[in-house]
Amino acid sequence: MKNLKTLCILLLSVLIISCSKKDDGDGGGSAPEAEFNATINGGGFGNNYASRLGFYSGDYSNDSGLTLAITDANTNIVRIFLNQTGGFGSGITKVIGDVGPNGLVTNVIIRDQTNQVTYNSSDGEINITENKENPESESGRLISGNFTITATSGAGPTITMTGSFKNFAY
Repeated sequence: MKNLKTLCILLLSVLIISCSKKDDGDGGGSAPEAEFNATINGGGFGNNYASRLGFYSGDYSNDSGLTLAITDANTNIVRIFLNQTGGFGSGITKVIGDVGPNGLVTNVIIRDQTNQVTYNSSDGEINITENKENPESESGRLISGNFTITATSGAGPTITMTGSFKNFAY
């Protein structure tokens, strides 16, 4: 009987320690490194300008959708606005110019810092290839995708941007 009590106490102790390790509140892991790569042709970017991630932020709201703000290694800015249409799951395609139920538009803005020119998307799509849990945050997500965008600066030149983003936290 004494061995049975000791075994029960030992088992209960192991269970308590095991549960407390899972409930540490920080998600329990580290997220893979974020990546952004794009090739921009035309306008002040010239031919085959290679945009690489400097830093980024992701902002999600039920009301306004998801915004990914990227600053590349040369301080050029890319902002990707994704409305709520269709959600943000793997396999969803966001079409430039689509107006969501709350009136927000899927759009991309590209800022050429050297030439002080802003390009606004006129055509294209953003394909979400993956949306998964963020191991660093219990309620956070990591989103990945690729895009093909055509953008213009007022009546000025047209540019094209193709590329991908990977493991962006929001």
